[in-house]
Amino acid sequence: MGIFEYKFPLGFGTNHFNVSGVDDLEGIERSARLVLHALDSGVKYIDTSHTYSRGMSHSVLKRAFQLTSQPFDVTVKSQLGMDFTSDDTIRRVEGSLTAMGINRATHFICWNITSYFDFEEIMRKGGIYEGADKCKREGLIDHIGFSTHAPIQDIKRIIASGMFEAVTLSYSLLNSAHMNSVLDVAQDYGVGVVVMNPLGGGIIPQNRDYFAFVRNEQENNTVQAALRFVASQPGVDIVLAGPSSIEEFEENYSAFVDENTENDTKRITRVNAKLKTLESFCTGCHYCDGCPVNIPVYEYMQSRNNLLFEPAPYYRQSEPELCKNIWMFKKLSNDFSIIPDTPENPCIRCGKCEKKCTQNLKIMDALDDTYTRIMKTSYSLKARKERLNSLLGNKSYKKIGFYPGGGYTSTCNKKFFNLVDESGFEKVAFDSNPKLWGTQNGDMEIYSPDAILDIRPDCILICNFLYSDEIFEQIKHYQDYGIDILKLHDTDDVPWVM
Repeated sequence: MGIFEYKFPLGFGTNHFNVSGVDDLEGIERSARLVLHALDSGVKYIDTSHTYSRGMSHSVLKRAFQLTSQPFDVTVKSQLGMDFTSDDTIRRVEGSLTAMGINRATHFICWNITSYFDFEEIMRKGGIYEGADKCKREGLIDHIGFSTHAPIQDIKRIIASGMFEAVTLSYSLLNSAHMNSVLDVAQDYGVGVVVMNPLGGGIIPQNRDYFAFVRNEQENNTVQAALRFVASQPGVDIVLAGPSSIEEFEENYSAFVDENTENDTKRITRVNAKLKTLESFCTGCHYCDGCPVNIPVYEYMQSRNNLLFEPAPYYRQSEPELCKNIWMFKKLSNDFSIIPDTPENPCIRCGKCEKKCTQNLKIMDALDDTYTRIMKTSYSLKARKERLNSLLGNKSYKKIGFYPGGGYTSTCNKKFFNLVDESGFEKVAFDSNPKLWGTQNGDMEIYSPDAILDIRPDCILICNFLYSDEIFEQIKHYQDYGIDILKLHDTDDVPWVM
């Protein structure tokens, strides 16, 4: 168990507080009481970030920590793309500690490593890891870990590097078949494992009847049984849940304190056997590997499992087909780091994959449908390049503003903004969160919206997916001053960052 030995196995995620902003004192107080309830119940591990809950998680935790004498282990995070240097990282840690009103954090997380290349960038001289190590030597943090949505082989290589004491990764019924090998490597290297998305990001609670097989004969709660399945896996130390109410917390908490009527080995064997019999469900056997035109068939079919379920509302969207697309491509992006170059289907219908499929899935028809969805949702590099060039390219823009200035915009900047054919423009960012004013987001300084007319960019590109329309309404009047107000996302798009 390493650094998590003897820790309570349920962790508290802080990305779902019902707080609308800095003036929502009632929401801050209510959410702080939820944290206190969790701490009083025995939960110790608190996972947070300066961007969680619309940038309000640190404010909630500061209030909670003021009101408790209970011990807690809290995270601070630094992400490549928002931070680059050792000094950036130290400032990020110090800022997070100040915002939470504490002088030390138990866990530093190199946040959201998406590839082995990201790992190499973090490890370079003068980079993020060096800053974390300095923070550890100065007593600001105790342990260094990483969170990841990288391809499986990359995660294994990063764990095997020996540079981290813990990893935070997605694990649930939906991806257990291909993630178990990662847990094995973590055990081999003595690296602690924190699981995020143990309920498939909400899909399992949304489809309790479909996943009822996870329960044994003595259980009647699918959510609790699904959490027990994750917690039963060898190598898993902490299972994160992100409740927004005491009722949600209690449902999750009961899975760990009520009588467990099935031993771990029996539960794992029973559930895995049932997963292999689900109709139209890709079990992740990998027999479809080896496509002659290099289509990632296994990865597409695993991601298409999300189309079988009633989709949980996500990113403030409720239209069923859009939500299904979001969940499918979220898995393809987060679990496999795949975004195709083009939406054109290269399948030659040779049928080799279907002949080897143990579930007799109609893979070729599924690929036709997948590429249709890729086309509709702009989930390809070609579509995103065309979008950016239509918005920003060949417009004679010299200075471009991006709104807001947080992690979503930063990741878009790192991954996609270089696709613009003519990208020699100056970049600035605007954000309504006062805590970000005067800070740096990669190569962009972040300003208050009140500074828009002083800085006077040629255009402002709204990168936010959740609140794009609201932001547009707030700043559209700047068009009267000759500033173009543009939206990155179109109606049928899935988020560019998930």
